[in-house]
Amino acid sequence: MNDSGKKIMFLSPDIYICIQATTNLALRKPTTESSFYGVNSSGAVDGNNNPGWGSMSCFQAGASDPGPWWQVDLLGYYAITTIVATARTGTCCDTRLHDFYVEVFNFNPTQFPSQQARLCLFHEGVVLAGAPVTLPCTTVFTGRYVKLRRKFKSPGDDRFTICELEVYGPDSCITSSGYRRNPNKKMASDNITTPLLGATAERCALLCTEDDDCFNFNFNRQSNTNPCEIIHDGSAVDDNGDWDHYSLLM
Repeated sequence: MNDSGKKIMFLSPDIYICIQATTNLALRKPTTESSFYGVNSSGAVDGNNNPGWGSMSCFQAGASDPGPWWQVDLLGYYAITTIVATARTGTCCDTRLHDFYVEVFNFNPTQFPSQQARLCLFHEGVVLAGAPVTLPCTTVFTGRYVKLRRKFKSPGDDRFTICELEVYGPDSCITSSGYRRNPNKKMASDNITTPLLGATAERCALLCTEDDDCFNFNFNRQSNTNPCEIIHDGSAVDDNGDWDHYSLLM
């Protein structure tokens, strides 16, 4: 298993994918924010869930930010099932973590804004300040980027504030699929989905596993931009030296 929690087994000529996560996936991972005051977005994943501002560990957006957001790059693809949020204490600020969306993305939404957000959950109201609060996803999606986006800004000094944000997946392996590789072959289809960004063969297999209508995919070994083709309603498999065809092992 590598450090990201992804277990990849190559059993030539087949490929097997297994994802598991037993710890806080967001801990000390790269973060970004729409704006910040005092402590930037990294404060929310430093492992310190002290809810007091004096800890200098709470991320806080700028006071004038009308649409604040915060996101973390998990540096791997995981099934996101739960987040745990810690809100700031203090009479001035114990309602600042409120009414927000938790969204999951395959690719960085700041670089690829046209991709569709997948909603893990919407938290209505205020997160109780002080102690960590567990918020389960209403729908489980696999992705790399987790973004918190507030629905609205209340009147006055309502700075979006997060003292700690933890991200969790399942305690055991939840995806286990095998694909047989057909080297130098490509399947024809009139119904193909191409991911927005270049992907490895393992990533392409994971995308196919998530798609109920996918049993085959093509992977171009020579392309760095769009090497992956998720196939629906495939037909003939023909020779093609740049491509490998993968079919789901039944």
